[in-house]
Amino acid sequence: MKRLVLLLTFLCPMGFIALNAQSSSIFIGATGGANLSKFKFTEDLKELYPASNSLLGLNGGVTIGFEVQNFTLHTGLQYIQKGSEYQTDNFEDEQGTGFYSATEKLHYLSIPLLIGYRKYLGDRAGVSIAAGPSFNFGLTGKIDDRIEYFGSDEVDVQNYKVLFGSGLNEDYRGVQMGFQVSPGLFFVVNDHSKVTFNVTWDSGTADAFNPRYKDANDFFDTYKGDQRNHSTIFTIGYEYHFTFNDRY
Repeated sequence: MKRLVLLLTFLCPMGFIALNAQSSSIFIGATGGANLSKFKFTEDLKELYPASNSLLGLNGGVTIGFEVQNFTLHTGLQYIQKGSEYQTDNFEDEQGTGFYSATEKLHYLSIPLLIGYRKYLGDRAGVSIAAGPSFNFGLTGKIDDRIEYFGSDEVDVQNYKVLFGSGLNEDYRGVQMGFQVSPGLFFVVNDHSKVTFNVTWDSGTADAFNPRYKDANDFFDTYKGDQRNHSTIFTIGYEYHFTFNDRY
């Protein structure tokens, strides 16, 4: 909560500057697209799950921001699907030689805070780059896993619900920090409208697991390490600009 208050405190003077600067505008818009997400493991978890594969998901949301000459400051609210596919090498237990694999699908609401720069290549198009933190609020999720054993036709398939929060039985932190870098293209439709195309790399900056859950779970006594979310996000967007001292 303190972080959000600091962000709002930062946004207010920036908004005042934007509204009083030459060649400036405030814009609102919408984005949508697809993304590829996967987990990055460290330490023992990386050895346990040597293969982590990308999972296809969807994203969409709304944006609001300021454009001051060639610079932008924007935020918004975005729904995004994350997760990963991962598996072990063959392992030995009391039932024999086995192989474990899982598909984990997670749902978030994300609030980015990005500072950007736009370079016009003529009057109607240009390139852009933006970067900054993202605040990801976990909603819900599920794990579908399976265990196969050598010499047996039976496959053990189970499903689990994923919980977010700070309780002993909640798997992941309720709020997870990320950092985004987002290059892109933009096209001027008319005096007030732009269409954007962006590729955004969003990397988790800390362990996604809830610390209390890890402390209470014997699994993490044997397998230490972190799990971080990494996503490559492809979006198409539309912006409507309310201009001040018309720049076009």
